[in-house]
Amino acid sequence: MNRIKNIRPGVLVIPDAGLKLKPGQVVEVERLTKQIQAALKNGRLAMADKPKQEPLAPPEPDQDAEPVDLSKLSATDAISKVNEEANPETLKGYMETEKRRTVIDALKSRLEGLQGATE
Repeated sequence: MNRIKNIRPGVLVIPDAGLKLKPGQVVEVERLTKQIQAALKNGRLAMADKPKQEPLAPPEPDQDAEPVDLSKLSATDAISKVNEEANPETLKGYMETEKRRTVIDALKSRLEGLQGATE
């Protein structure tokens, strides 16, 4: 069994596997079809690792880490970085400088998700 994850900010449909994946959704598939392989290659999907047991205390975030310059990344890589970011202040900083509509949409979606999780 292979675990794949939709890393796009929107819904991803893979007809030859009969899948309709929501943003961030992880599913198990028996085999990697041609369309799944193409989506992996094009950065629409990522292989998901088996879930590991959570440590008792989460590691402290590195406060000295510099935010990544999204303008130097491709749109797909920038969206992936946005989806990994957990700091709303960093995301708001990205919003001020980002010009690409798809990345801006991903930033808005991620901010809404983080705000919804804190409520």
